[in-house]
Amino acid sequence: MNLSLCLSILAIMISLLHLVWSMYIGYRDGGHIKANSKIYYIEFSNYKENKTIKSPNLKIEAVNYGRRPVILTFLHTKYSNNAWGTSYIDKENGYLKENEKYEIDFKPGDSNTFSPDGEQAVELWFEDTLGRRYKVKNSKKNLKELWK
Repeated sequence: MNLSLCLSILAIMISLLHLVWSMYIGYRDGGHIKANSKIYYIEFSNYKENKTIKSPNLKIEAVNYGRRPVILTFLHTKYSNNAWGTSYIDKENGYLKENEKYEIDFKPGDSNTFSPDGEQAVELWFEDTLGRRYKVKNSKKNLKELWK
């Protein structure tokens, strides 16, 4: 191979590497939300009967892992009859800078876990001011466990 062919192949490889790096930087420059849910238990003691009662609660958190701020506006809930409801998130609570998180706790029977018709919640997702939706990871499984 002659020198000009080797240099041109090297230049193409460097250009492709730069393109991939620029795409990655462009992707990281925006705001991105990771939403997760988990079940935790609170123990209550009944001293008269010497019993300990465990009450399940659902913690939902949304973390902005992007570089730009994101403003969460709604928490949507899908119910078992395929209807859905919406809870408004205050602007000061939903404004997430880089690596900030928004947390909310649900107890069985809260207004966010039941519809006005008495249907149970089966899925959760967040929505931001740009209309992007972020599903809450493990929400289906954890809501089923909340109802046990």
